[in-house]
Amino acid sequence: MIRPKGTIAGVGVLLFLLGAQTVPLTQTVPEPAPIPETGYVSDSRYVNAFFGFSLPLPHDADFRDFALPSRGNSHSIFGLQAQRKGLTALTVSATQATGNPTDDVRKAAAGGKGASVKRVEIGGKEFWKSESEDNSRAGTMHTFICATAMSGYTLQFTLVSFDEKLAKELWHNIESITFVDPVQAKILAGSNARLFPAEVEAAPSPTVSPTHIAQLRLGVVSGNTYTNDMLGFSFQFPSAWVVAEKATQDKVVEAGHQFAYGNDSAAAREHEIAKECGRILLSASQYPEGTKTDEVNPLVAIMAFDSACLPGVHLPNSTSDTDAIRQLGVQIARSLSGTPFFGKGQNKIRAFVLQNRMMVDLSSGFKVNVPTRKQPIDVFSSVIFTEDSNYWVMWLFMNGSQSGLDDLRKNIRIAFAPDSATDRSKTN
Repeated sequence: MIRPKGTIAGVGVLLFLLGAQTVPLTQTVPEPAPIPETGYVSDSRYVNAFFGFSLPLPHDADFRDFALPSRGNSHSIFGLQAQRKGLTALTVSATQATGNPTDDVRKAAAGGKGASVKRVEIGGKEFWKSESEDNSRAGTMHTFICATAMSGYTLQFTLVSFDEKLAKELWHNIESITFVDPVQAKILAGSNARLFPAEVEAAPSPTVSPTHIAQLRLGVVSGNTYTNDMLGFSFQFPSAWVVAEKATQDKVVEAGHQFAYGNDSAAAREHEIAKECGRILLSASQYPEGTKTDEVNPLVAIMAFDSACLPGVHLPNSTSDTDAIRQLGVQIARSLSGTPFFGKGQNKIRAFVLQNRMMVDLSSGFKVNVPTRKQPIDVFSSVIFTEDSNYWVMWLFMNGSQSGLDDLRKNIRIAFAPDSATDRSKTN
């Protein structure tokens, strides 16, 4: 995952995960009447209380919950994601049948690319399954999809992973699904089971202009300086670094969409929403792709998001507003959770003012396993963000050491118009 192709792929994944609704899972709420989304999860299994299936879960601390929003006739049932030797996601969804159940199931199993399908039996029920690989500069993504007809719905399991071994392990878990009495779901899940997803107050729906993000110009690169006149800033990164061309960024975004949403029936709409919400403006690394395979390839990237896509997210009014800063840190941390820019260890957040602009910096340090090394490597990242002109702008930095990250940040410059070049301030 720390290879350049995996690191840049993380930018694409981040673009889509930031637009997904992350659901906190620590609140105690009354148990609702069963609907397709109702289920219980414990350390060892997930049990759905509507369809009545039990899915064994991996005994791996790297996995965490991954909750996507339900939309219309498409219901998001359950999800897991992991950051190990690349990005991995398992999602379960259900879509109300619209025609012949067998045709619906076969189409769902084929995915958006129409892969060939074959009949399999899981838990005594007929499923249809497809397997595919997508080779790109972002890595080799392995995709497994299986689907069955149940209770007037197409029930679909989608697994995407850049780690072939882990993908096969999770596919074995899917093959071990059993079907149970839905009424017994909570009991069968185990004594430590919790409701999934936790019921929380619904977040406001984003109101997105289909042309808003498209109107944002990408900016230009001259030497080692990126300038975006529309957003009113310039960014100087280390000289001799390699800038990823737009074609590579587009492929990365496609890979990120595949990871985040798979090939369920709502994927096309999710992809359009993500396109409407954000753009990668710049991605540059110290070394060309493919030249560093067992260590961190230092990276800088700039992304912009339509503010309407992040409702309820606001900058603090001052650098002393600790409660607002802490709350914003939690919101951003949840959005970045599971991406290559954010770990599960100690994370620090601070607010500062740069040329009369309120800026917030979220820093993280974590370890990542690499196939070519026996010991995990250290990764240090920093995300600086601000809001202006109806957009959120994020500057992302990654390095293999804290000192390297500090040096990188000291040697980059962000300048907002109309300040002259002599007044540019460093981020320190």
